[in-house]
Amino acid sequence: MKINEKVKIDSSDLRKISEISKIIKRSETFFIAGHMKPDGDSLGSALALASVLRRFGKKVCVYCSDKVPDFLKFLKGADKIKKTAKKSDVFDCAIILESIDFSRMGDIITPRQVKKIINIDHHLMYTNFGNINYVVPSSASTAELILNILEYMKIKLTRNEAENLYAGILSDTGCFQQINTTANSHIACARLMRFGINVNDIYKKIYEDNSVNTLKLHGLALYGIKTIFNNYVSYIVLRKNMFKKIGSKNLNTDGIINYTLKIKDVKIGCLFREIDKKNTKISCRSVKNFNVLEVMRKFGGGGHKNAAGCIIKTGIDDSIKLISDILKEKLNDDNL
Repeated sequence: MKINEKVKIDSSDLRKISEISKIIKRSETFFIAGHMKPDGDSLGSALALASVLRRFGKKVCVYCSDKVPDFLKFLKGADKIKKTAKKSDVFDCAIILESIDFSRMGDIITPRQVKKIINIDHHLMYTNFGNINYVVPSSASTAELILNILEYMKIKLTRNEAENLYAGILSDTGCFQQINTTANSHIACARLMRFGINVNDIYKKIYEDNSVNTLKLHGLALYGIKTIFNNYVSYIVLRKNMFKKIGSKNLNTDGIINYTLKIKDVKIGCLFREIDKKNTKISCRSVKNFNVLEVMRKFGGGGHKNAAGCIIKTGIDDSIKLISDILKEKLNDDNL
């Protein structure tokens, strides 16, 4: 089956893709990394790109300062990811994915160890820290941008490479249910399906291969779900003692926040996760026009208009009150 619909690429972005293609062809050694606390998009994009470059005889290493989450370990090449580069290592090119700046990767490498830096991102908050900055906030995922580059270079993907990119798009669109999903997202996935990938298998590995304890945690979380402000806002709290009750500290909490938007009339959903007595991790989702990124940016967070997060240096109960007060004020100002 031929997919004749073309992905729409801005002319200025096309020039950047052309420059990226030239740098890739001229370079021999590559450093590839995404942000700390990796997700399906940053890992899938990095691993697919690394695989392609290796097939063309390039020397490539993928790095990540944090562990690969269990539900993403099936991605081809995930077991070869390194934690940090040696201080003596020097690379022709560093390709940095989904990072607002160089430090967002963690303490893996310094800019002095790289001759050329390519910055590829799709977040609203970004900095132009690369020699080439291919940043497209309207894109639902970085994987789509990587596919644009590879198709421009007329590279035929292997099945594993296509699977990794598909996993990236699937993850960052929330199974194509989030507002950031675009026509280009579906076109990109249709093109990836030409390489024989099993989309149902990828979905199940990311979203349905849960442990019993993970489901028990979801149950505890849902039991305590609350709505406020005439059901416009819903939130879930994950306290440390909940993990202790289940008997595991490192359970997958991805997807829990999605329950907050499944309640009738809810426009904003929040997940408050207790890190310790003085730090709380907050994730927010929204529908329509409400910009949760504006709220998260007040605390040094980042993300997208309808999906953002931050860490607040205060206890979980104070964090809930603080965010609730800000949301209440914004709800009065915004037209939902």
